[in-house]
Amino acid sequence: MQLTKRTMIYMVLLLAPLSVASAATKITLPAQLEISNKTSFPLYVFQNEWRKVVLPGERIQTKDYKESAVTVATSTPEAAIKFVTLSHAKGCKAQTCVLITGN
Repeated sequence: MQLTKRTMIYMVLLLAPLSVASAATKITLPAQLEISNKTSFPLYVFQNEWRKVVLPGERIQTKDYKESAVTVATSTPEAAIKFVTLSHAKGCKAQTCVLITGN
């Protein structure tokens, strides 16, 4: 009986670091967002200090949106965004897609 108890203690001591290491190295992928411009005018995409212009018909992928907000604005005051669709379409290369349509 003494030998079995000792064997169990040794097994626990040997396997404990493996479970701690596997829990500590859990990989979380960044949350990617793809913005698709389906309008007839350019869009501005802001994220922290990062700013991009998305031309009509183009797509852009943003950085991890869980760390900082993504803002989309029109390039001119006359332009208007009609619909914003959040989806995971066939052509989407990111985890989530935002389709922006307008005039």
